[in-house]
Amino acid sequence: MRDRLWRFGLVLSVLVSSVAALGLTPTAATAATKSVTAKAVAGKAAAAATPACTFDGSSLPIVTGVSGGTKIIISCTGLSPLHPYLMLEASLLIGIDPKAAALLSGGATPSPALLESALAALPEINPASFALPISDLSGNLNETYTVPSFQPTDPNATCPPSLFEFNSGLIGCALAMVDLTTQKPVAAGSGVLEWKGYPFLPPDPTVAFSATIARPGTQVNVTDAPSATTYWWIATLAALEALLGGGSAPPLTLSVAFGAKHHTFVSAPESLTATSASYDGTTLTPPSISGSFTVPSGVSGKHKVFVSLSMPLDGFGLQITAEAPLVVPRK
Repeated sequence: MRDRLWRFGLVLSVLVSSVAALGLTPTAATAATKSVTAKAVAGKAAAAATPACTFDGSSLPIVTGVSGGTKIIISCTGLSPLHPYLMLEASLLIGIDPKAAALLSGGATPSPALLESALAALPEINPASFALPISDLSGNLNETYTVPSFQPTDPNATCPPSLFEFNSGLIGCALAMVDLTTQKPVAAGSGVLEWKGYPFLPPDPTVAFSATIARPGTQVNVTDAPSATTYWWIATLAALEALLGGGSAPPLTLSVAFGAKHHTFVSAPESLTATSASYDGTTLTPPSISGSFTVPSGVSGKHKVFVSLSMPLDGFGLQITAEAPLVVPRK
């Protein structure tokens, strides 16, 4: 399952483009470093290299079991020589906050004066989490990053996420790396932090039907179960990928099956829709399901009906399933 989240971990690293979009630029000390860098590399023609990083020795951009004070060893190769970088922590709420979405679209003119206003505009970013490593003459970087115990300014953007956020698809917080000279994200040096005591992925969602008895050809409405505490979190992952990746969301597929998860009697989910979590800066609304399906012909008796949501993820199929009983009377 961890391999299935490989692409997701990489996509989340793109959230740091918000830093470039908002004009986060080097401080005076960084500017001095740039001057030294220019002099150090002047006259040297270095072959282009592809950045590669490990986290505690693993190339998987997901670090599990973290807590405040955890030290993460980040080792990178293939970077520009004597180059300044910014490491930061941010809540994944940034990916579903419409105010952040507007900022993620870019277009701002870089200016050091925008730094504080940018941080204020993106309260999901933890400004106290900043670290400023510099690569060596060979383009290598070794940084021991300490996961902060303090929080972003948004009280809802906690790291670790609340259980409500986790079950909604905000599975951790982002550890992001930015090139302070180009103001572009470094995907290889960015990943996702998952906290100690949390499962790797959220639990399956719940579902409720508008009827407990329905004949073939009858439409049955579908909603989340009353007082649900687990949700259709794959829809949130798709939304995060669409926004933070700057492209289209991966296709979501909803299916309905009678009898068993991989059994016959598949019904047409005519209007089923899974909606991602949303955030208005104050309230987090969890992902949900709505719509209906038609009871297929040839079905009768007592059944467990399985409603599944899936999406492709780097060649794999990631799927969650909920079930509810339904009785189909015999004619």
